[in-house]
Amino acid sequence: MKNRLLLLLLLLATFAHAQTELTSLKLAEIKVQVDKQTVKFRDSLTKVNDGTDLKLDIEFKTDLYRVEKLADKKVAIDYTTSGMTNAIVELNNDYDKLLNKYYAILIKKLVPKDQEKLKVAQRNWIKFRDSEIQLIGIVSKTEYSGGGSIQSNIMAGRISDLTKNRLYSIKEHLNQFLD
Repeated sequence: MKNRLLLLLLLLATFAHAQTELTSLKLAEIKVQVDKQTVKFRDSLTKVNDGTDLKLDIEFKTDLYRVEKLADKKVAIDYTTSGMTNAIVELNNDYDKLLNKYYAILIKKLVPKDQEKLKVAQRNWIKFRDSEIQLIGIVSKTEYSGGGSIQSNIMAGRISDLTKNRLYSIKEHLNQFLD
């Protein structure tokens, strides 16, 4: 009888801590949570910096906080390999949206002839990114990496890092402007 009770308790504990699927309802819930946490984060940046940080810096840090916190919460709910990969892919999409946002801010600050230079640089970066993604796919093959389902997470993470690094580069260009 003791063994059965112990087994039952172990099973209950396992089910209580088991991962759940990331449903649209659960996603909506975590988005609300993240939005609340993001407001608190932004307010803390404003308070701590006594308004000395530029508005754009606070906005940038807040944008990054929001997308990264959302990805963390998605992984906490569905921590399967595919769940983690999906969260990283969605994080990359969010980084790309932020990249477009800050690129648009940067291009508006430039005179037309300098805007062309930025456009060329961005097209070249896109070519680099696309060729780097191909290389990431190649070196992730089983014959090179040893394989395993974790390769999808590694690939997604490296691709996401490409976009995040470009986002930071664009922000560094924006930091050069005196407002």
